Amino acid sequence: MIQEKSREKPSLSPSEERREAIRRGRERLEGRSEDDRPAEKRERVAEADPAFQALADNVRDYAIFLLDPRGIIIYWGEGARLMKWWLKEETEGSHLRMLYPEEGAEDGSAESHLRDAARLGEYTGEGQRMRRDGSTFWASVTLTALRDANGHLLGFAKVTRDLQARRGIEIAVASTNAAQSARDEALEAAKSARAAQNSAQESADFAKEHLVGTRDYITQVLEPELEAARAERAKLTERIEQLESQRRKLEG
Repeated sequence: MIQEKSREKPSLSPSEERREAIRRGRERLEGRSEDDRPAEKRERVAEADPAFQALADNVRDYAIFLLDPRGIIIYWGEGARLMKWWLKEETEGSHLRMLYPEEGAEDGSAESHLRDAARLGEYTGEGQRMRRDGSTFWASVTLTALRDANGHLLGFAKVTRDLQARRGIEIAVASTNAAQSARDEALEAAKSARAAQNSAQESADFAKEHLVGTRDYITQVLEPELEAARAERAKLTERIEQLESQRRKLEG
């Protein structure tokens, strides 16, 4: 591995980096621009460590590429092309931020990850990354600082794994669990509603029975007693009138 000194490069936004990469790649492929990047740097990287070139170009399950100390891509492996769909002619010479969403990913920005890797030796995390067509995928990334024997920063090695399928499964499982929880809550609410309904029905039945009992008591007990009392009163009234009539006769 050899140290590369990158040219001063104005800071571009992720979307600007992507547009510039597409322009650069088109010109290089059409032979309309001199190769200020690639050929020399890629050949020198390969000469310095041919094993790395073989690894980056033959591993298909991971995107493996190299960056200089400022985060400029200097070697783009074939695994990276297959995963992210960017060509060597486009990426080499671009900043790492081109692979991040505009406002950064869930795990941070390209700049923060470069700082963390330089400070700690390595950054690992998961978050959204950008493909060439503008789509995103969930990635597991490892960004490793490369230093010489004296501790001088030579650049970075980046390894990315596509976890979109696993992420989809996790989201599906989470959605299923949420749906199951909602179903359980709905069943519990329905059970409570049924219990309340049963309780209300029991209260209504009790009230009805009480009403029927009261009505039966009135019709079977109170009304006959009242009728008997009326009859007794009529008898007493008639007897009083008879006695009153006898009294008047005696007085006359």
